[in-house]
Formats: sequence, structure tokens, C-alpha cells
Amino acid sequence: MTSTTEKTYATLTEAERSFVDEVARHYHEAHGVTWEKGRAMAWMIISDPIEQTLDQICAAVDAEPDSIEQLIEQLTLAGLYRRIESPGEETRYRLVDDGYPKAVADTFASWPEYHQIFRFGLEVLADADEDRRRRIAEIEELFGHIVGDLADMSKRWEEHRRTAAA
Repeated sequence: MTSTTEKTYATLTEAERSFVDEVARHYHEAHGVTWEKGRAMAWMIISDPIEQTLDQICAAVDAEPDSIEQLIEQLTLAGLYRRIESPGEETRYRLVDDGYPKAVADTFASWPEYHQIFRFGLEVLADADEDRRRRIAEIEELFGHIVGDLADMSKRWEEHRRTAAA
């Protein structure tokens, strides 16, 4: 069921505002994302209707288009949002159904390469002083541990998705 009324931040339910603000708080504190951008990211997860124009997104999160337009474009390029263009209609955006799991998997998929790059760095700095070498060694060790765990985690996630779909 889709909403026929225009949502604004003030007309979101208390629960919706709480969710939107909690996601925004997390992104703000953990990653330095502005509150408006964090709210936009949260709103697109729960938006009603699922397809939103930039103006609708802005109304729902109490933001100006200039404050979130770049975010919307970045998340579209990253594959989290889909741009929907129809002749004579305003451009709409929607969250890609499998966007977040795919984005996370894509990010994790690049980490083995980071590990290899830092292992190469250790070779490059084989004769460097201990302080200089220690900095890269810590990063290489971190990625070494993470990469092993990621393979298992990815397998568990895929198994979970298969069994949940059955």
C-alpha cells in the first residue's frame, strides 16, 4: 500500500522520526555525516511511497535539496539507490532492494586486495626502521585477521539468505 499524502518530517510518526534520527545520529557520530544526510539515508529505507523525488525526500527529512542532492547522487552511483526517469515526470529515487547487502559485500570483497597491498608494503619496507615498519605492519595484521573472518561471514550470510528464502 502506498501513501497518497505528502510526508514531512513533522508528519512522520513518532516511531518513524525516532528511527530516522537514530540512523542519522549513528552516521553523524560514527562517520561525520550531516544530520540531514543521515536522515535522508534512513528515510529512503522506510519511505512511503518507495519511490521519492528529491523534494519529497527533503520534505520528509526537513532538509534543503542542496544539503542532500550530492548524497543521493553518490548513493545512486554506489548502487544503493535507483534513479527512475519518466518523460514529463520529476526524477524519482528508490532504494535498491538488495542494495545494502550488495554494497557491504562489495566493500568486503576489496579487503583481501588491501591485505595484499599492505603485505607488499612490508616487503618494500623490509629494511626500514622499526617505527616506520610498525605502522604498516599493524595495518597488514588487521587486514590479515579480517580477511579470514570475512570469508566465513560471507558464507554464513549466503547460507542464511538461502534458508530464509526457502
